Order: sequence, then structure tokens, then C-alpha cells
Amino acid sequence: MTKMNKILVYLTILTSIALFGACNLNESPVFNDADAFVAFGGTSFSAEETDGVLEVPVRLTSLDGISTAVTFEVFDSTAVAGIDFELSGGATVLNFDGSDPVQNIEFNILPHEGEFTGDRVFGIALKSAGEVNLGGNDTVYVTILDLDHPLSAILGTYTAVGTSYFNGTESWTVTITKDPEGDVSKVWISNLVAGGSSASTPLYGIVNEEKTELKIPVKQTVAVSTSYPSILFQGYYGPDGATAIPDGGSVTGLISDGEIALQDEIGSQVFDASNASAGWYNIFAADVVLTKN
Repeated sequence: MTKMNKILVYLTILTSIALFGACNLNESPVFNDADAFVAFGGTSFSAEETDGVLEVPVRLTSLDGISTAVTFEVFDSTAVAGIDFELSGGATVLNFDGSDPVQNIEFNILPHEGEFTGDRVFGIALKSAGEVNLGGNDTVYVTILDLDHPLSAILGTYTAVGTSYFNGTESWTVTITKDPEGDVSKVWISNLVAGGSSASTPLYGIVNEEKTELKIPVKQTVAVSTSYPSILFQGYYGPDGATAIPDGGSVTGLISDGEIALQDEIGSQVFDASNASAGWYNIFAADVVLTKN
């Protein structure tokens, strides 16, 4: 390297150091009480209809404990004030006096025990923040959870036991939840196939009016993978598993005394980019029994 080149490199390094120092990269942003704000202490809230009281927290974020009055409004959705809930005390103002950064909006939950109403929702919005700012989380929704769902005896967690053709006897946990759209004949089932299901892709099933039979349609997506375009729930008829259940068919589960006994073989089948079967993640004999916990 020539002397001139060395000088140019040296000057470049010095310039870079100077610029780096001017950036003050290690300095943290400064928060002061001009930036103080109020916001809800969560993005959503829920209470069972028999809980009696629900408190929804509102937090004031400041350095010096600013005093301010915050107003809010409550608005109906599927839940109606005076029928499903009521604002305790009736006042729609929260007074922060600097001693506590959190104030609660309190509601009385009005139960409808023995009556199926479905989950009901109402909202709360912060309207003004007085001496501080409104934070981004200024509106939330509260869900009142109904406890009288027609399928409540079926909903919950189960211990499943069955014979895997790959691993022998296996035991795992299955969860059955109600339909979020309110269909009282439909349930959603997570982790039905041990080792070959994803909690993010539950299967749906249909319960008959007598609540004695659960039908789980085949060819639903049961898991996701970066390696294969599709991983589908599949079943085979009967204990011998000789005949695949065709598209539009279902695996059958018999419901009785806290148990669901599957009558068909079940598995998660992997398909490649050409939509040809590439094998199985797991497959079980027609002996899988779900026992409610």
C-alpha cells in the first residue's frame, strides 16, 4: 500500500469514528411528563356470568405521579347495560391523585343462570385524559362468558389413549371448545392426533341433537409445515381399517358418560406438492378413547 493510500485510509477511519460519536447511539430516548398517558391495562377482558364483580384496570404512566381526571363511556354490544351488566356506582370519571397509577372501572355482572344466552360483549372507551394524553389502548371489549351452553357436558379437556401403529400405546391431551360463531351443534377439537396435530389448526366436529354422537369430517387441515403443502386429518372405516373414509365423510365418536370413543382409525396424512400422499405423521387404531378430565 502506498503512503498516500495509507493516509486516505487513516482519514476515512477518523471520519467514521467522528460520525459514529456524533450519532450518540448509546443514548436512550428521554421520557418526561409531557409524554404521560393513560391506557387500559389489557387489550380485552372477560368474566363468567356468575363472577359477580369485574374490575377493568386503567393505568396512568408518568414519572412524577401527575393528578388528572379521566372520563370514559360504556357502550352496549351483544351485552346490554341493566340486563347483563351494570357500572358500579354509575360514575364515568376516574380520579388519579398521584398516589396510585392504577384505577379500576368496576362492573356488576348480572347472571342468567339456567338460561342459554351465548357469550355477550360490551365495550369501554376512554374519552378524555385531563392533564395527560390518551394512550393507544383506549378502547377495550369485555366478554361475559355464558355457562349454560347446550354442549357444556362435552366441552373441556380430555385425556386420550390409543394405539399408534408407530409408537404403541400413547396418552395425550385433547381440548374441545365451543364454536366462537355461536353454532351450538359445532365444537372445535385441538390435538386430536398425537404427534401430528397443531394447536393453531383445530378440527371441527358436529354433535347430533341427542348429544350421543360426534362426527369429525376428514380432509381438514390438522397441522401446518414448511416442508409439505398440506397435512390433513384422515380416517379409515371400522376396526380393520380397510377402507379410507372418502371426501365428505366423517370419523364417528360415540359420546357416553364423560367419554368419546372413536369408532374409526384416525391419522394425519402428509401430501407433497403434487398432492400425492407422502406418508403419515401418526395413525391410530380404532380404539382411541377420550376421557374428560
